[in-house]
Amino acid sequence: MKRIKRILAGAVAGGMLAGSFGLTASAAGSYTAAADPSMQYQTIEGWGTSLAWWGKVVGGYSNRDEYADKMFSTTSGIGLNVLRYNIGGGENPSLNYLEYRKAVPGFQQTQGVYDWTADANQRYMLQAAKTRGANVFEAFSNSAPYWMTNSGSVTGASGGTNNLKTDYYDDFADYLTEVVKHFRDSWGITFKTLTPLNEPVSTWWSLGNNQEGMHFDRANQNTILSQVNASLIAKGLTGTKLSAPEEYSVDDSSVSYNSYTNAVKSAITQINTHTYGGTNRAAFRNIAASNGKTPWVSEYGDGDASGLTMSRTILKDIRNMGVTAWIYWQAVDSADGWGFFKNVLNSTQTTSYTVNKKYHVMGNYSKFIRPGYKIIGMSDANTLAAYDAASSKLVLVTTNSAATDTSVTYDLSKFTTTGSSAAAYRTSSTEDLAQLSNVTVANKTFTANAKASSVTTYVISNVTYTGTTGYPSTAIYKLVNKNSGLVMDVNGASTANSASIIQYTDNGGNNQRWKLVPAGNGYYKIQNVNSDLLLDVNQSSTAGGTSLIQYQDNGGYNQQWLPVDAGGSLTLVNRNSGLTADVNQASTASGASVIQWADNNGTNQQWTLVKVN
Repeated sequence: MKRIKRILAGAVAGGMLAGSFGLTASAAGSYTAAADPSMQYQTIEGWGTSLAWWGKVVGGYSNRDEYADKMFSTTSGIGLNVLRYNIGGGENPSLNYLEYRKAVPGFQQTQGVYDWTADANQRYMLQAAKTRGANVFEAFSNSAPYWMTNSGSVTGASGGTNNLKTDYYDDFADYLTEVVKHFRDSWGITFKTLTPLNEPVSTWWSLGNNQEGMHFDRANQNTILSQVNASLIAKGLTGTKLSAPEEYSVDDSSVSYNSYTNAVKSAITQINTHTYGGTNRAAFRNIAASNGKTPWVSEYGDGDASGLTMSRTILKDIRNMGVTAWIYWQAVDSADGWGFFKNVLNSTQTTSYTVNKKYHVMGNYSKFIRPGYKIIGMSDANTLAAYDAASSKLVLVTTNSAATDTSVTYDLSKFTTTGSSAAAYRTSSTEDLAQLSNVTVANKTFTANAKASSVTTYVISNVTYTGTTGYPSTAIYKLVNKNSGLVMDVNGASTANSASIIQYTDNGGNNQRWKLVPAGNGYYKIQNVNSDLLLDVNQSSTAGGTSLIQYQDNGGYNQQWLPVDAGGSLTLVNRNSGLTADVNQASTASGASVIQWADNNGTNQQWTLVKVN
């Protein structure tokens, strides 16, 4: 619920600017950031926004094309190419709960009668975005039409319970897919994905709210998703696939997805989450990777107008979750700090707006890391690195949310060739995506100043890479815990099945040496050099706190690990449990056990691979 999101996010925004989310904010002094093209991760689909609710209002403004240019144009704007269109439910005309901007018209205000002239303003903005280059579209719903609901209102049920009438699940599915079909056949918009859900497990969707909202418990989520998928198939809408679960919290999204039947899981092609809450990004990434789903952050917003909180969240979501698209909630909002633009969004036709800094910060990413770029390895937790082999361009986006400047030396030595200069663009308290003087690149390195409270983008042309990708199967590593500086060790140098895994002082023993053996889909078996046995979660447990052991290869998912870039180190995510390799209680003592635990971004869950051969 967006109103509650503002209360929660706004209350903490001021404390997020430095060192938030477990990412280390850059500090005074200097450091080196090394890009690693041998580690290539997801391909970016794009950056975007939802049209709810601003499109419903701005689409009627006399300067609506100006808004569209600044959001979607790659030349005069920030080039957002992903757009989420809200299929309105349409409120009971006898009720007056909805705020003006949130009263999105539905297409079936009367049962059985479609009105294809409805929602003209939001539809205009959708087409304007497409004209300017937007090319990825998703349709989503906040509520079924009021006459399908138990409460007779799109605002929710009394007490925040399920609000869709039990005999209207097929009708709701038919409504959504009929709208999708009309957009395709009559208006030239093919939605890549469709979801009937929006933060469905949340209980704040209660009768009398000022916006549309509909609670679905997890069993009912499964039912409506099954109905929508069947309706898509029945109508031949093969170009539109199912997405879910759209929970407020990344943790809840993982739980909801795991609750679905195998048939519904199979039907979902894109796993969507909002990232207003939750910490276990590793589990979400593991679900997507293990099940072959495309992961999206389909909604995020905050009240920090500077954009620094948003930038930190982008770093975390792109790097830790492996998402291919990142969508900000509202490009235009009436609340301070929330939108890229601030506008009253009421009935007064006040068309003027205030530009927040976060508009330019979004541009630091969206104008330069374009669709088709690959996210690559980067040793600096403050920098996102993306490479496009087709255009031979490397993009680095560095966030310094500290109050002091920092000197950063960028090491590009792992590339085959690099250009001789880096174009630089900075957003700070005094700069709005300002182009700076080019920085000289010499011997595949350059040094630049990361200004206090800023986001800077560097674009290096003529960059090539002809080396291999992934971890070489012949390489031997030690795994050094970032928190303790100790290495992962098979206790007592045992060669027996079930021997425990601990951390210990590096003594050069082969029981502290490991190989990463590819297991497919980005997963690896981690094999001990001394015993030839594999890093294993005991008894295939999915419980936090379970000890890690070594065991003979049995093909189990509990022996497969997903390395996730944590900025110079890795989080090792178990495929079976979705939990991470963790030094128990963040101990710094030799002999402390290594267990599995939910991702909390702690340094005791981060391991540096040091090649020893």
